[in-house]
Amino acid sequence: MKTNKFLSLSALALSVMMFTNCQDESLSDSGQEAIEQEIQGADTSAEVYPFYQTEKMVSKKFFGNETEFREIDGNLVIGDMILLPEQVEESNLIAKGTILNRSSRRWPKSGNRYIVPYVIDGKLPNKSRVNKAMNHWKNKTKIRFVERTNQRDYVYFTDDGGCYSYVGKIGGRQIISIGSNCSKGNTIHEIGHAIGMYHEQSHPKRDDFVKINFQNITSGREGNFRIQSASNVKTTNFDLGSIMMYGSFFFSKNGKPTIVKKNGNTFNVQRKKLSNKDINVVKKIYQ
Repeated sequence: MKTNKFLSLSALALSVMMFTNCQDESLSDSGQEAIEQEIQGADTSAEVYPFYQTEKMVSKKFFGNETEFREIDGNLVIGDMILLPEQVEESNLIAKGTILNRSSRRWPKSGNRYIVPYVIDGKLPNKSRVNKAMNHWKNKTKIRFVERTNQRDYVYFTDDGGCYSYVGKIGGRQIISIGSNCSKGNTIHEIGHAIGMYHEQSHPKRDDFVKINFQNITSGREGNFRIQSASNVKTTNFDLGSIMMYGSFFFSKNGKPTIVKKNGNTFNVQRKKLSNKDINVVKKIYQ
């Protein structure tokens, strides 16, 4: 993967401002206008692969929907998720929901636990973010992180700019990028991808609970909001409080919400802990 990439300071500053807004707080016309001017073309989340914006754009069917990806080193990137080409192809053939249900993409079982070997880059600042996030997964699921010795497959926590991860176990070393603006909660989210979780806003039943304002989404980012096919993993209902759920202003091109509740209200992103629904979904795969 390319290194030394970064998100714009304006996007990061706006991200903080958006996430700390009260749920139903309204902006003055002048304040809204200022935000719209600042946000033009910017991402409103640190959870994104840090592109140079010169990468090749490709269109592929993903869960049956034509979706735009950026191609990086032969892999396909959407938002903060990196997918192998075969994973994108498989999505059109195998019924799935918001977590991978494919044994080859799961981390191996040892006894009644599932083992994820890891390495933390010695140069990564504030390593406690990673340790706290791994401990959270340990306390809530059967996933266990063990320091790598000679295991072939492992995750590598490093700062490659932004927050991003591969989806599921891909084989060999796989990066989980924890940029300078990634919190413990962002790290829990990225580990979720490495375990095999997709985004909650793509849940098959999401339209019963939220509305996606595609007209407000930054061009080329619409794929982050496409609904996924019904799951053969019998998960519980859509969960607005999932740690895998986007906030109301993620990838907005104009300062207006990209996701709202059915009543039109916006909501804050949840990046503190795995929700009960998140835990139950993981249990369906990592029993």
